[in-house]
Amino acid sequence: MTQNRTWLHALLAAGAVAVLAAGCVQESRYTRLDLFRVKDEAPVKVVYCNDYTGHVPGSIPFVLGGTCCCTPTQELTDAYHRDGLLLDYDLGRLKQLYESLGIQIMDDQHHDCNNQCPWGPHILQGGKCMVPPTPGTRHYEEIITGRFRLPEPEHEDTKRR
Repeated sequence: MTQNRTWLHALLAAGAVAVLAAGCVQESRYTRLDLFRVKDEAPVKVVYCNDYTGHVPGSIPFVLGGTCCCTPTQELTDAYHRDGLLLDYDLGRLKQLYESLGIQIMDDQHHDCNNQCPWGPHILQGGKCMVPPTPGTRHYEEIITGRFRLPEPEHEDTKRR
């Protein structure tokens, strides 16, 4: 009889854990861990350049309607000028543009956040973070190719939870 109770208790405990675990699952495009999962596919075509891909000659800053998401530096400003672009911009004016739009660029204080920081998501996805995602991850591939879904706005009933 004691053995039957032990089995019954174990079965009830397993059932309770299964019910609780099922209730904790949230539907999401991918989990936080998926953002860091390494891809094993062949390299993809870079549409939106960033600090890790390197600047694509001829591209202009995303905030000016282009495809460049590189951190503004003197070297980048010189590259724009060599391409005959942004001739009326110097590094200070370019940085001031990002600052005036509330965009957080990569620097000593803001880096390696994979767009999970308070300014996220990435600017291409409607956020204010311009730090490139971790190279080799699905999130990185989505950002450099521009193939992603924009996050859906929160509904009032989910905000209250």
